[in-house]
Amino acid sequence: MPRERPIRELTRADIEGLHPEPMRIGIPHKSDLLLYRIRGEQVVLKGYGAKRGLCHRLLGLVCTTLEERALRALAGMEGVPQFRGRIDRCCLAVAHVPGRRARGSDPQLRGNEEFVRRLECIVQQMHARGVVHLDLRHRSNVRVAPDGQPIVLDFESALCFDPKWLVGRLAVRLLGKVDQLAVLKWQYRLCPHMLSDSQMRKARLLDRLSGWWTPHRFIRGLLDGPASRARELTGKRPVR
Repeated sequence: MPRERPIRELTRADIEGLHPEPMRIGIPHKSDLLLYRIRGEQVVLKGYGAKRGLCHRLLGLVCTTLEERALRALAGMEGVPQFRGRIDRCCLAVAHVPGRRARGSDPQLRGNEEFVRRLECIVQQMHARGVVHLDLRHRSNVRVAPDGQPIVLDFESALCFDPKWLVGRLAVRLLGKVDQLAVLKWQYRLCPHMLSDSQMRKARLLDRLSGWWTPHRFIRGLLDGPASRARELTGKRPVR
């Protein structure tokens, strides 16, 4: 069979003169999201170029590099967005995946065992390629495609390891438990009847501890720390 030609990656020249549709703008510790239509394809640009301050620009460089590495490792895999190019140091492009946010209250997801099993399968495939997401508990990172299948987004906190090496496999096995616990929490939200008694106790404990730690929450705390101390010294309160 003839080999498929690789898809040409997008560059800054491909978006010049185009008018994007803002999807998420202005959140300090998160990338700005802009939706472009390029030659009939919908593409999302994730960038930190408009952020102010050295810390946020450095954060952008780190996050875009981590996401690029993860998406390149997952190229061609279903259930994750496809990498479309590195626009600049703090911006990359991914194929737009339509869908809605997964919620425990969604009547189409409540009791949907196929959705949970498919999500578990996606995580297993990610780990087989050496990618650990680390932030799957966040509800915005799991979406529902129009066909009802799960989609895993936002690999800005993901880590990549070479599964060919023993050290890489051990790292995935250790850190992958974070993703496995996240899947357990999704099972608890959507299909609690699938859990054993021990899994239910673990899921309830995770639910009580929810929100104490996520990579983005930790990073936001580091970045907001200097600003908070400055406000204390000046006596000024942030504008809401």
